[in-house]
Amino acid sequence: MISNFRFSSLILIGWILRLSQIQGISIGWESSANLSSKGFEFSSIDDETLLLLETTAKSLISCFKICHSSTYCYIFDFDDQSHRCRIFEGNITNMGSIIASSSSESRVGSIKLFPEQFASRGQSCSSCQRNRYLTCMNGTFQCQAHTYFDGSICQIQKLLGADCIINAECRLDLNYTCLPRQQCGLASMQTATIVGGYGNGTGGSSLNALHHPTGLAVGVDNSLYIADYSNNRVLKLPEGSSVGSIVAGTGIAGNSSNQLDGPAGLHVDASLNIYVADSNNFRIMFWQRNSSTGVEVAGSGVSGSTLNKFSTIAGLFVDLQGNIYVCDSSNHRVMKFAPNATNAVIVAGTGAAGNSSYQLNTPYGIYFDDVKSYLYVADYNNHRIQRYTVGMSINGTTVAGGNGGGSGSQQLYLPFSVCVSKITNAIYIVDSGNNRVQRWNSGATSGVTIAGNDALTSNYSTSLSGAMDIRLGINDSNLFVSEMNYNRVWRFKLV
Repeated sequence: MISNFRFSSLILIGWILRLSQIQGISIGWESSANLSSKGFEFSSIDDETLLLLETTAKSLISCFKICHSSTYCYIFDFDDQSHRCRIFEGNITNMGSIIASSSSESRVGSIKLFPEQFASRGQSCSSCQRNRYLTCMNGTFQCQAHTYFDGSICQIQKLLGADCIINAECRLDLNYTCLPRQQCGLASMQTATIVGGYGNGTGGSSLNALHHPTGLAVGVDNSLYIADYSNNRVLKLPEGSSVGSIVAGTGIAGNSSNQLDGPAGLHVDASLNIYVADSNNFRIMFWQRNSSTGVEVAGSGVSGSTLNKFSTIAGLFVDLQGNIYVCDSSNHRVMKFAPNATNAVIVAGTGAAGNSSYQLNTPYGIYFDDVKSYLYVADYNNHRIQRYTVGMSINGTTVAGGNGGGSGSQQLYLPFSVCVSKITNAIYIVDSGNNRVQRWNSGATSGVTIAGNDALTSNYSTSLSGAMDIRLGINDSNLFVSEMNYNRVWRFKLV
């Protein structure tokens, strides 16, 4: 339950100050707050930046007074048992959350903002006026530091990673700007780095070169694994190194247990074991960590459409229970192999191309959310990303695209790969037909361009020609994209 109360520096009547009964008090000096029920406290996203003061107070209203007297304070919490009072800068909506407290007597308050409090903005300062929400600059009232005017009120400026449209929305004092990806961050984050292959796009077979890289995976040790398609091998690049080591395959095409022929999809589990979609051998191979040979764990070695065969193998993912998900692109389906199973069950698509909610048309990349049992599929020729709840329904939900092929922000064109943030649930998509990477926030109806079309700076073109796979790094701090046509892998900084 949320209750309301008001405070003025002059008069308090119970919990509510009736300012209409007081003559000569500017509405700009009034504070009004929403109050949570008992048993909650505020958890900020960055205490170092947002926590203004931690002290003791006699009562909740005393804590509110402390907040009111601090220009930057918009959030406070008070524990009636310990009398702890904390005041915070920021917006309670996007700079933290109200969480359960260990104290049953703790409550959270947030100061409310009204257009009337900012009516004097732009007007001449008067010596007899006081305004908590505006400051006098060059003879006129302006928004306080760390706030910006949105046309109605002075909103709190946002921190790193917050959504934005204009620069003023971001904490300018921290050198944040609204990046082209519509997030607050440092301008230096608009840079891209080549972490695999030669920067000039030349292919090769040495341990610091690639030839048509496809699938990617990031290990728990932050090493980057690359399915080097035309070199018939999987390379492992330790963090910070451009020279790899072969961890699967020999570099020569073949179908023996130590060979690969056109490795495509790739997955590395928590024990750093490797699963490879050995596309031209129509099989899924498993390499135990540090092993020189692999074991066939799915497929029959020949092309087909039965439940133990594949046609064109694309995306690959393995869940925490060891179930193997295989995107059988030419058969327009996603297959799930239980551990040690010979035959799969179809968890998405029907085997026939189509554009209904239960059909796919040449799907490629897949991603599995272990927490929610969501399967995400890049439905290539339907220009959309479909989400399925595995074990619940064969009907998919379109979570990105689906508005016809195109280059608009609400469209995709031939999406090839997909991955999802475990932190924000944002969906990252290789939109191959548009040579770009798109981010669609959870529930969004349009995306923003993160990379591609030279949206970022680098010593080389970041146009992303032939982008294939996409993976998030540890803690979502980086995004890795394989660029098949230019034989390299990019790293893009995220916020």
